[in-house]
Amino acid sequence: MKNRALAAAALSILLGACATADVAINRSFDFSRIRRVAVIGFSDYHNRAGSGEIVTGAFEQSLLEAGYDLVERAQVVKILQERQFTGRLDPKTAAVVGKLLGVDALLFGRITDLAEPRETVVRVDVVDEHSDPVYLRRNKRVRQGNEWVEAQEDTLSGYKTTRVVRKEPRVYTMDGRLGLSARMVYVGTGEVVWSGSDSTRALTLQDAALGLSGAILKAVKPTWPSSRR
Repeated sequence: MKNRALAAAALSILLGACATADVAINRSFDFSRIRRVAVIGFSDYHNRAGSGEIVTGAFEQSLLEAGYDLVERAQVVKILQERQFTGRLDPKTAAVVGKLLGVDALLFGRITDLAEPRETVVRVDVVDEHSDPVYLRRNKRVRQGNEWVEAQEDTLSGYKTTRVVRKEPRVYTMDGRLGLSARMVYVGTGEVVWSGSDSTRALTLQDAALGLSGAILKAVKPTWPSSRR
């Protein structure tokens, strides 16, 4: 439970950092026509294997949270492969794909920027301190048998602190970078009903993708199914 709370807090912070999504909405469109949608998978960014799948999954999760009915990704892939649809879909082709999938709209997008988190080594100052006792020696008279004799005695007067500064390597992980753009297309007419883009930094690609998809969907909240607005 504690781990879930920490994860939720981290995602909340990330969403806050991604609260500047740039979006455009077709205000004249009747968004009550859109309930069931499908995500046309994002392509991998410059051969960064798996990046497209991660971003696609993030948008699917955000669409579900926004209240949309979502077509299973495997079904989308199957239709695209069977019909040999590749590259960008024009309005006519989008209408065909939408009809085959039984959806009202398709979500398209692309990864516009991606930089992996990286580790960097920095040499930092480390201070070692140690303290040594300081003694004062003084003479005093002590009785030995029937005689008084001179003797020396060491007494603690304080401590001497020695500081040694040394360089030590430290490994730090620098945040990765992710940029996305997305648009929703109504299959009935092929028109774009909204589009958005955003970018962020995060320690993992998955966290960045979830943050950006959530931020873009949040920015177009007036277009969500009425039950979740």
